[in-house]
Amino acid sequence: MNNSDNQLYEFKKKYGNLFTLWLPYPTIFVGGVEQLKEGFIKNNENTSARPMIKMWKMMVGGYYGLVFNQHSFWKSQRKFALSVLRDFGVGRPILENAVIDQAAEVCEYFRTLKGEPIDLCKTFCTCIGNIIHQLAFGSMVKIGDDFIFDFRNKILKGSEIFKHPLTLLMEIWEPIKYLKFFAGKSFHKMIDDNEELLIYVKKQIKEHRETINYDSEPRDYIDAFLIEQKKQNPNLEDKSGEWSDMQLIGSCYDLFGAGMETTSTTTHTFIFYILHYPEIQAKIHEEIDRVIGKDKIITMSDQNSLPYFNACLQEAQRIITLMPINPFHETIDDVIIDGYTIPKGATIVPQFDIVHKDETVFENPQKFDPTRFLDEQNNFKADDRVMPYSLGKRGCLGKSLAKMELFLFWTTFLQHFEFRPEDPNNLPPFEFDYSLSKNIKPFNVRVIERK
Repeated sequence: MNNSDNQLYEFKKKYGNLFTLWLPYPTIFVGGVEQLKEGFIKNNENTSARPMIKMWKMMVGGYYGLVFNQHSFWKSQRKFALSVLRDFGVGRPILENAVIDQAAEVCEYFRTLKGEPIDLCKTFCTCIGNIIHQLAFGSMVKIGDDFIFDFRNKILKGSEIFKHPLTLLMEIWEPIKYLKFFAGKSFHKMIDDNEELLIYVKKQIKEHRETINYDSEPRDYIDAFLIEQKKQNPNLEDKSGEWSDMQLIGSCYDLFGAGMETTSTTTHTFIFYILHYPEIQAKIHEEIDRVIGKDKIITMSDQNSLPYFNACLQEAQRIITLMPINPFHETIDDVIIDGYTIPKGATIVPQFDIVHKDETVFENPQKFDPTRFLDEQNNFKADDRVMPYSLGKRGCLGKSLAKMELFLFWTTFLQHFEFRPEDPNNLPPFEFDYSLSKNIKPFNVRVIERK
């Protein structure tokens, strides 16, 4: 639904921090700071389930993976995934070095452009997607290669199926899926795009199964899962349980899709904003030059020394809407939020964006203003009203990885380059494409090496 994030904010202004929409069943949106904390931190045990979205089941074969998993084993699979990611260096220097290397490769690519205008969406998708592709599948592609960008576009196009009328009708009467041949070419193209993604993941699993050494350390997430699968489900007799191939397919799909799209979208949109606010880019340049210099490799140990940049990063995560509508939750038991009783089995949505847009929470919220997160001594002040990684037990699995990527990529790029509009007299407009995520419409930028 185009412009859904702004429409939801208008509903909040009219009806308050809790309101209900029929989609097609009653769906309760939570959009106040205290209400979100009460619903998804204080009552996180009772709001951590997922509702059964029938179109999702039809597309991927069930409710598996790490995001929409609603089986009894979703918690243990999340714990397993976190453990594997830590083993492969998430939050540790080993992965930090991989991000630094990717940033350096992108910088070399930027130099080859020689200031010619380019849409950087593909570049950001590739460098950020490479990190999670390495973790999940054990390989990377070259900057400039189309594969990861095409994969990402298939995810976005496939996700548009959730806006299709048949999706809503299936929620009311599931057997209508057998009449999907009436749904039109666009519907079937979305199904085909999604099937291509699943075929790729299945191919990766097949290749790993043929080459894995079960007595060696795992090469990536697939290996780690297959090693545990051999212990728990050695003959693959369980086709739909915790250690089934269905769960592995879903996990890889979620890791790669969610791990790439959100961070690359944030990065691309951040560049858009600093084109509109060149004085902010200049201040970041000044801080990096003064604190770090132009030659030193930036590492995570430098983060606390860059208060203005940290304020810019937090402001970007406040003002940028990643998901027009956040993933749905379902209550396991009755929950009281803001004095209202939310019954067991209700669909409930933590809508963080309408907090970030709220002028009663953030003054002049449409303005990109990093100084709102600096104190009188220009020290950075973290603000828990900015919630880019969700809350509670269903919070973002890749939070620590995303934080590392955003800091290292952005600071490294700005240490060496200035981003300028293709035409200084014609800045790219504030226009967006809506799908699974909210993306700024394509725009060109000139990447100029700093001297």
